[in-house]
Amino acid sequence: MRNSQSLHLSTSLIRLVFFILSLPLCPASATSGSDHNYVTHPRFVCTPIPVDADPACFPPTGPGMGGSGPTTILHLRESLVQQKETILDQRETIRELTAKLTLCEGFGQGAASPHMYTDTGRDITSSPEQMERMLQALKKRLDNLQQKRNTSTSYSSSLTELLQRNINTLEQQLSVLNRKSSFTGSSGKKTKSPEAFQIGFPMRTNYMYGRVKTTLLHEIFALTLCLWIKAGVGPGMGTPFSYSVPGQANELVLIEWGNNPMELLIDDKAVTLPLSLSDGKWHHMCVTWSTRDGQWEVFQDGVQRGSGENLSAWHPVRPGGVFILGQEQDALGGRFDATQSFVGEISDLNMWSHVLPARDIYSLSSCSSHLNGDVIAWSETEVELHGGVTKYPFDPCS
Repeated sequence: MRNSQSLHLSTSLIRLVFFILSLPLCPASATSGSDHNYVTHPRFVCTPIPVDADPACFPPTGPGMGGSGPTTILHLRESLVQQKETILDQRETIRELTAKLTLCEGFGQGAASPHMYTDTGRDITSSPEQMERMLQALKKRLDNLQQKRNTSTSYSSSLTELLQRNINTLEQQLSVLNRKSSFTGSSGKKTKSPEAFQIGFPMRTNYMYGRVKTTLLHEIFALTLCLWIKAGVGPGMGTPFSYSVPGQANELVLIEWGNNPMELLIDDKAVTLPLSLSDGKWHHMCVTWSTRDGQWEVFQDGVQRGSGENLSAWHPVRPGGVFILGQEQDALGGRFDATQSFVGEISDLNMWSHVLPARDIYSLSSCSSHLNGDVIAWSETEVELHGGVTKYPFDPCS
């Protein structure tokens, strides 16, 4: 009996010891709130286990002890952050596009000032062709916006649809503005050239040409050449304009030979001009060039059609040469080739010793102003006609 009581007492003491030893394993049950120090007192999670059970059969299941729950939450948080950044980026882009569209629409309705400015403060001429360029840029930005991934489909679609409607409205206003401003000045009246005549080259010969009486008195480092031109019948209109100097027959040439496109030559170096002039109609064309990096531009009917650089860079156009209309010179002032002669009509040809800004070129093409060149000014007294070149009164702005 005594042995049985001793055994029972020993068992009770052992259970009491194990109970006391188990108390520090669960500090969370005795501590709560922000006063608990998780650094000095690590947090444990207690899992009840029957006395006669194998602990290996009860794997830990508390937070942070395994399982897919925490990993899924982290992925969801990352996805949420990325979506938020994408939405903020798109909102900023949409805000910028909307501001620019509002500015363009205000101009189209006559509510804006005559000038528009970029984000850097640079002045942009508020002409229809400049508005068209801005419209194309906005369309490109909108396309890029639509290509971005965004899980919030309804949010993205509603804003892009709003921008698309604004762009459509701007296109309609631009079309109306073009019709109103085409061939009219700010007062609604066309500006006529004081020297309203045209010269014609009805056939290909090596003896029909016009010679400009003036020449360059000093070298120039930039130029603008503008003229009204109407191509004749046949492949390639030939050479409407050429300038040769001693030692270089192709100092400055405009030529469309055979089935080749029109080219601009400076110091016998050539670039192709992306023009469409062979429809038998009158067109206004301008080319500009600067010796600085050999930069060049070409305009047709007031709209830039092409540009580039490295065309005879740092080479000045030399003085003392001969300007010829209708023929390409193989020698100074002569040795014409009938296959390269011009067929068609020319009017209002002017040349400047600097680069005209795009707004002036557009004004010339739309007949809202008239400017005389400081190198060549179109005048009956300045052009000598040879070999049967025709001359008639003509005003391209009438």
